[in-house]
Amino acid sequence: MHRLIKIRIMRDYENLEERVRVWREVFKGLAKEPGGFRPHADLVETSQGLVLRLEVPGMDPDELSVCLAGHELIIRGRRRFLPPEGAKRFLLRELVCGPFERSFLVPIAVDPEEIKAHCADGILEILLPRSAPRRIPVKEITEDQE
Repeated sequence: MHRLIKIRIMRDYENLEERVRVWREVFKGLAKEPGGFRPHADLVETSQGLVLRLEVPGMDPDELSVCLAGHELIIRGRRRFLPPEGAKRFLLRELVCGPFERSFLVPIAVDPEEIKAHCADGILEILLPRSAPRRIPVKEITEDQE
């Protein structure tokens, strides 16, 4: 019986220790900002290229940034917390606010000059068109040019 009590006490202590460690990191700013989130996404290949759709409901398009760095597409944004007018206290709060960052590996060659992004009905849609194959001319070198 005493052995079971000791095991239970140790398990509770380890759980408490883990919770204290997480909160300590939050308060020290070592963890991600509380309330940050990871919006869901779909990445689809079409005959024209790639289409990325990201759920961003309630976000201002000015709070979104899209960047292509090599073969990595990086989307950053922030959803602001706006309490309803006249709110006294929250009885339930599940809407997640804060910053986010998502990155995606772009598996095909795309034309960076033709990338387009638009936001409608809480969905950010990014169109990444395939780059056209570029013909590289081959020149003949004569003995005079060497």
